[in-house]
Amino acid sequence: MSFARDEIIVPCTNVQLDTPSRINELRHAISSSHLMNSVHNLHELIDQLFSFVKNSRRTDVANIQDLLEGGKEIKIYEGCPWSNYKAVKTLDWSAYDEIVASSISIMQIYHLLTLETLEIQYSSNDLADDAWRKLSNMLKSAFGLAIEFRDQVSELHRPHFDYVYHLNQIMVQLLVVFKNIHVTHQEIEARFGDFDQVPEKLNTYARILIFVYNECAVLEQLRKSSQVGTLRSFVEILFSYYRSLSYYHKNELGIALGISTYGLAKSIDQSKIRSKLHIKARKTNVKDKHLWREEIRFVREFQNSAFPPAFRQNISIVVELLRILNSKYEKLNNSINFQKVPSPEEVKQEYLFNSADLPSGLQVPLVDINRFIPTCLVESTNVQGSYF
Repeated sequence: MSFARDEIIVPCTNVQLDTPSRINELRHAISSSHLMNSVHNLHELIDQLFSFVKNSRRTDVANIQDLLEGGKEIKIYEGCPWSNYKAVKTLDWSAYDEIVASSISIMQIYHLLTLETLEIQYSSNDLADDAWRKLSNMLKSAFGLAIEFRDQVSELHRPHFDYVYHLNQIMVQLLVVFKNIHVTHQEIEARFGDFDQVPEKLNTYARILIFVYNECAVLEQLRKSSQVGTLRSFVEILFSYYRSLSYYHKNELGIALGISTYGLAKSIDQSKIRSKLHIKARKTNVKDKHLWREEIRFVREFQNSAFPPAFRQNISIVVELLRILNSKYEKLNNSINFQKVPSPEEVKQEYLFNSADLPSGLQVPLVDINRFIPTCLVESTNVQGSYF
């Protein structure tokens, strides 16, 4: 699903490529221990590689696509000079391969930096608009490179490239949802748990989550992993929160109650004792903001070390909101509406991602992405400014 530091592809140590010394120096300075420094070195490495290709070909080239194609003919190593990269070990490694591997590494690092930064921001409760922009811009930096030559990625690199590309697509969309959940949570806390005002644009956020859920299916096709299944479960819980609010807004309390209960059941450890503790007991105290933090225990898949702590922080907020909503829905339904509450099976099949009337997914477009332009092309065309 996401990348731990020791899973990021990095240049193998003690390897010298048949390239100018500056390229080898940059490779040796890249490691998973110093991510931000490595990102800067990777950007320069790619820029140097394009210059190397242009100088080696000794022909006029007008665009990145020509440089990439020319790079395929420049062999610089025998085998794969990157660790954690499951490529064919006996192949002739070209300048083109080096550029694509570097771009994959950059996308992985930006993904991990986004998660680590988000975790820090949650812990320090410092998530103003500037913080969300910083997180979004971090991911956009990865796409500035990838978009330029996504269509020219070879079959050798395609599974690795596509996996992290779609993973970052998911992360961009989730940041939009996370911000809405965070802002709503702050407003609810300021009103001491009062949830009378339904958040705006519920359908928009629900459709974004539908897009994310569909992207998870793409990830599963690219790589069989239990972590992707965990991500889908996580998205389903966020979707339960928005769907329950939508049905509450339509005054369908029974369905709203069933969905909120489903979301809680999927989030929290469901041993018989803990089930009663978290979903049934002490609902009169559900507005106590400390109660959920003291008692909550997630299901095993969300306790796994591979599940990003930033996601765990987010799901904690959603659980608190779902508990407040669940108590509200039950009270209203038992005293006023008396509507039938669907079973968990009915909720899953009729009101969540299997619903027959599910709207289409919505992808928030990537905007303000700086195009990557190699320095060698900037100089040759007198284009002012560059990505770096």
